[in-house]
Amino acid sequence: MTAARRPGLPRLTFPQLWVALAILLPILAALLATLSTVDLAYNIRAGDLILDQGAVLRTDPFAFTTAGGPWLDQQWGAQVLLALADRAGGWAGLAILRALLVGLVIGLVYVACRRSGVGQRVGAWLALAAFVLAAAAMGMRPQLLGMVLFAATLAILAGRSGRTGRVRWAVWLIPLLVIPWASIHGSFIFAPVAVGVAWLEDLLAGRPAARTMLAVAITTALASLVNPFGIGVWSYAIGLTTNPTIRRLISEWQPTAPLSASGLLLYGSMIIFGLLILRRLRADAAAGSRRGLWRQVGPAILWLAFLGIVAASAERGIAWWALAAPVAVAGLLGRPRAVEASGAAEAPRAMEPPGEGAAGRAPAPVERVERASGLNGAIVVVLALVGVVLLPVWRGGTALEGPPGLLTDAPAGITTALLARAGPADRVWNAQRWGSWLELALPGVPIAVDSRIEVIPTAAWDDHIALSDGAADWQAILDRWQVTVVVASREEQAALIPLIQASSAWTQVYQDADGLVFIRAR
Repeated sequence: MTAARRPGLPRLTFPQLWVALAILLPILAALLATLSTVDLAYNIRAGDLILDQGAVLRTDPFAFTTAGGPWLDQQWGAQVLLALADRAGGWAGLAILRALLVGLVIGLVYVACRRSGVGQRVGAWLALAAFVLAAAAMGMRPQLLGMVLFAATLAILAGRSGRTGRVRWAVWLIPLLVIPWASIHGSFIFAPVAVGVAWLEDLLAGRPAARTMLAVAITTALASLVNPFGIGVWSYAIGLTTNPTIRRLISEWQPTAPLSASGLLLYGSMIIFGLLILRRLRADAAAGSRRGLWRQVGPAILWLAFLGIVAASAERGIAWWALAAPVAVAGLLGRPRAVEASGAAEAPRAMEPPGEGAAGRAPAPVERVERASGLNGAIVVVLALVGVVLLPVWRGGTALEGPPGLLTDAPAGITTALLARAGPADRVWNAQRWGSWLELALPGVPIAVDSRIEVIPTAAWDDHIALSDGAADWQAILDRWQVTVVVASREEQAALIPLIQASSAWTQVYQDADGLVFIRAR
């Protein structure tokens, strides 16, 4: 008779520790990060309006520069979810939700890597690489929800084939995911492309799944049309990438500069992943037919090239490279060593441990026996406790401003001054990065510009730039738009501030380190 094991710290192997770190470290990083209101605040306000009115917004309720014009609010689903999260937990709850979503994204990338054939340790390293590359894009906004759905799609596709090579039923979840995705974020357009790449891969490899994957790809594209705006969501999503005003004003929509921080990560990852793939291809080419080899790896290479072009053409596109490239690399590294000359069949892998590979496209390779250690378990427990300590719920704060130090682009003093002096009859010309916050903090007060670059008319953006640069006709611009309040940032409107201070037509009513508030003299 063996003695019962006493409860204590979990015992983990070293590869299992890496898996835990791949999930916990991104969660901790998200809990440490601030919460930007630049996109988040207006999305919450829009979601509140949708919930209160019981209808999707079709005209702009925020900016006077749009004159209440049409608004194709493609992200309305995300706005409802964010508004519900805000009502349930406030800013602290949103920060916790972001951390959980970040962990979910990276966890799904890890699952996709494992299903692609790599071991626990390599899968964890690739998942951590995905986080490092995508971290800057993981703000609490609709894009993060889109990243969850994209990562889920990758995980489903990586595990699409069973032992017989026939497709699993789970691939039919992808069209179901795309239905809400098309109302959450414009990244839904990547879903049919990803399924199409999987179909091409199966077709060239001669797998029975090819016909099914083609049907899934077509169904996925059709599923994206199930939304209040129909095919309009496609023109919206594609139009964002080609909108000249967006590419002129927003840095994350401009080409990724090689020497920027994001560029160094992107192009550095391309080099590293490229070297890993090249090394594997050279080894495979020596073992089998080069022609058969390229039939099997060609679709993955094309997928990587497509993602690389997207990421290089706009810094915002790095998010999708960050999630999909490690999975594609895992698929190439996890392929069987031997390649048949015909390229129509894959060589069998070594027998995998019980329970491994059943949910994936191909069985996982055998890993050496690892000893479990209580120290590894203790590390995980300590990190989990650190996460609990970092929860913003312990920091107090107000309902509007949230826990101290959590929010950025939410000028508290300026907001208080505006609450006392601005109303629905005013027109507020504001610093662009504060527009989203003001729409939430001052409901019903018309502002000039916010982060919806595609919605605000080009003429308004031209005037905004002219005002910020201290144009000689600054007063005429404000008169033309019938502006009654100016909220100037010390950074964004540095050239305008001394001009308006010197004018008798305006009265300064507030100033702090963030900026100043002026009202038209009456």
